Amino acid sequence: MSPIAKILAGAAAIIVLFVALTALFTIDETETAIVTRFGRPLDRTVGPGLHLKWPWPVESVVRMDARLLIFDNEPTEMLTQDKKNVVIDNFIAWRIDDPLRFAQTVKNRPEAEARLLDIAASEMGAAVGREPIESFINTDASKVKLRELSGQVAKAVDAIARKSFGIEVSDLQINGLNLPPQNRASVIKRMRAERDRIATRYRSEGEEEALKVEARAAAEKERIVADARGKAEAIRGQGEADAMKVFAEAYKKDPDFYRLLRTLQSYERIVDKDTTVFIESNSDLMRYLSGP
Repeated sequence: MSPIAKILAGAAAIIVLFVALTALFTIDETETAIVTRFGRPLDRTVGPGLHLKWPWPVESVVRMDARLLIFDNEPTEMLTQDKKNVVIDNFIAWRIDDPLRFAQTVKNRPEAEARLLDIAASEMGAAVGREPIESFINTDASKVKLRELSGQVAKAVDAIARKSFGIEVSDLQINGLNLPPQNRASVIKRMRAERDRIATRYRSEGEEEALKVEARAAAEKERIVADARGKAEAIRGQGEADAMKVFAEAYKKDPDFYRLLRTLQSYERIVDKDTTVFIESNSDLMRYLSGP
């Protein structure tokens, strides 16, 4: 083979190798890509695997990260509905939803995150401006609306980012809330006053409940005592009735002996060793003392 033929063969081999190297390309499973022809994006997305394209400079590959990306915003001071300043810190979880639109608009991650920062700051500021300070700092946890606020802002940012830049916002959460130094003292004072008011209400409710319990206990005591007295009177009355019945039966059996027994019982009740009794001679009590 002549030297010229060798040179031509070598050049051809180099050209074939160059065409093969620039025509074949692989996309990693963490990536997505689009192919541009003379700098203009083609209307198709390339997924993971081995692919073929026209050699450079006819067609080129623009690679993009297909993973979920996290962007932590800088803390931003915002104004609430009642003109109180709060410092909001949030993060955004996002991914590329439309690679073609992404490549035509923001092109790369730093530019995309800069746009997301602008949109999130605008939407978050509007959402914070619709709520009073009590929706962010409150002794009642049920009145704090950070989660609801984050959800509203995430939906708004996602709608704008999808339409304008081909970006899907998977999540947006507030991960930090603070107060500017000039507002902390007044907010802390308000929180203390709120807690004092709640403590006073709890004490008042406790005292009221204590009075109710005492009133119920007193009423129950009176009912129990009255019931016991009624039962005692009934038992006493029944006992006296039974005693009278016994006395009547005894009197019927031997009236003289009954009178003697009752007189002796009277002596026991009215006479002792320290008692002096003056009794008329014709008194019934003298009947058994003066002789048979």
